[in-house]
Amino acid sequence: MNRSARMVEDAAPTDGWRARYAPIADYALIGDTHAAALVARDGAIDWLCLPDMHDEALFAELLDAERGGCLFVGPGRDARTTRRYLPHSPVLETTHETADGVLRVTDFMPIPEGGRQRDVAAARRLVRMVEAVEGAPELVVHVTPRPSFGEVLPRLDRRNANLWTMSDGRDFLALQSDVPLERSAQATLDARTRLAEGERRNLTLSFCRSDIGVLTPLAGCEAARDATLDWWRGFCATCTYHGPFEEEIIRSFITLRMLTFSQSGAVLAAPTTSLPEAVGGARNWDYRYCWLRDSSFILGSFLDLGYQTEGEAFFRWLIHATQLTAPRLDVLYDVFGHTMVPERVRHALEGWRGSGPVRTGNGAQGQLQLDVYGEIADSALLYVKSGGTLDFTQRRRLREFADVICQSWTLPDNGMWEMRDERRHHTYSKAMCWAALDSVLQLCEMGHLRLDTKRLKRERDAIRANILAHGRSPTQPTLTGAYGRDYLDAALLLLPRIGLIAADDPMMVATFERIERELGHGAQVRRYPDGMDGFDSTEGTFTACGFWAADYLARRGDVDKAHARIEELLHNANDLGLMSEETDPETGEMLGNFPQAFSHAGLIRAAATLARQIEGREPEEKM
Repeated sequence: MNRSARMVEDAAPTDGWRARYAPIADYALIGDTHAAALVARDGAIDWLCLPDMHDEALFAELLDAERGGCLFVGPGRDARTTRRYLPHSPVLETTHETADGVLRVTDFMPIPEGGRQRDVAAARRLVRMVEAVEGAPELVVHVTPRPSFGEVLPRLDRRNANLWTMSDGRDFLALQSDVPLERSAQATLDARTRLAEGERRNLTLSFCRSDIGVLTPLAGCEAARDATLDWWRGFCATCTYHGPFEEEIIRSFITLRMLTFSQSGAVLAAPTTSLPEAVGGARNWDYRYCWLRDSSFILGSFLDLGYQTEGEAFFRWLIHATQLTAPRLDVLYDVFGHTMVPERVRHALEGWRGSGPVRTGNGAQGQLQLDVYGEIADSALLYVKSGGTLDFTQRRRLREFADVICQSWTLPDNGMWEMRDERRHHTYSKAMCWAALDSVLQLCEMGHLRLDTKRLKRERDAIRANILAHGRSPTQPTLTGAYGRDYLDAALLLLPRIGLIAADDPMMVATFERIERELGHGAQVRRYPDGMDGFDSTEGTFTACGFWAADYLARRGDVDKAHARIEELLHNANDLGLMSEETDPETGEMLGNFPQAFSHAGLIRAAATLARQIEGREPEEKM
């Protein structure tokens, strides 16, 4: 069965790549804060890594329509399909209306009652509940597990009429289904049956690694759904944000929480790898890691919404993760704080719409990005301002980072966008070095650190003077992306947020207006001009940058324009409120890894700034 045989009415036309690959916007995310799956509108789970989001893929049809593998549960003929998340949860409900009847599928990854996993339960579970709502719809199930990103064709063993298993000696996978599945080809299971109105069927996928796990009976699916709903809704009920775009903000928080690895508190940039920033281009990266670049945005998002516990867990992970490399900071870390994530190409997969290569690991590791020191220091300041206290290790680490900045801020680096060509004196990197020392100085003034403040003030002031002297455009009254280079970087929109320059300063106003002219596409904004990163292809607009522009407008006092901009940017989200990394400005199609934590954090932070302005409160400086 290929995708063109199960396309739905409101999906893309069935020609060329579009017949074989669903648009990125067609996907929904379900997860249990350890693993996550992408569910296509037509009913296929095309992406699932187990046991955790950063592990090997079991289903990867997202990246190869022939060899990736999927778990399809849906109608047996063309359907008009609608879907929604059940309120304040990531429990997905998809309704397929066919000529024969209406089929409803509910998908989720269970979180046990009280949020605590029983020791003997399977480590990960995925549940798909099916109901014939009306008429007598046909149900089709198609299962093609392809472990290790399609590199393995597994052996499937039938244990009884309702149970198939797969094991390699370490990992154990169990597929339970009260729709009898039959082997139709090697490592392929299929079923086709017609349901009577009101009839229900359940399918579960359970996973264990190097451990025993008791399989939960299929009859327990409804209770598992209710417990999962209770857990998520309990989280959402404690949100303290009440301002513009409240429902969209809650959906973004749920997305960030799904991308938060509960075992450590780390937040992944995205649950996917190698969704391209341009179709047919080579900017295909593995985003299943934690970028320090994102840290203060994500921490600030948790705190903006009143989630102190999540914010504290994330900050503690930041300090813990950096202990192996301190006082040097790496660009990215895995969920356990490891930095050895070598980049490799997975040749078995062709890439989404043929946009290879498919990569795992990330070659940005080992780059020099000075801006990350500012992210960590700003995160510490946000954490303390929200009521947190610094322990001995955290205070020592911040002192070490301050020393590194004093010694290193004059160096060129790869910048926050991880340029893979020559290092430059990026204006934003210098600004974040300034922000790092400014945050540390504020922590000293608040009594949380004891340092040589005279030295820190001298270096901080020197950095600002250096930026204003060398970060100017030689041809226009604006700032520029890098010293001696007359191009723009959308990260300059964040300078008022960190407090380096006022939003209404003439130079900042001119910089914003030039960014709008040269990088803007309506409400959307590109990161930088084509060719600045060493690639020939044109990339899309960067979702987070559009929200940075809205944040800037709010700080400048243009609240109506900021509100309108956020509203327009939200049109780029899919029907479930999920946002990708980038958007094709010509077609509006989503690009890049999905859903993207940076995009959702950008929305939360911009909306929180807007809310403060509307209420007459000063917007927070710092990230």
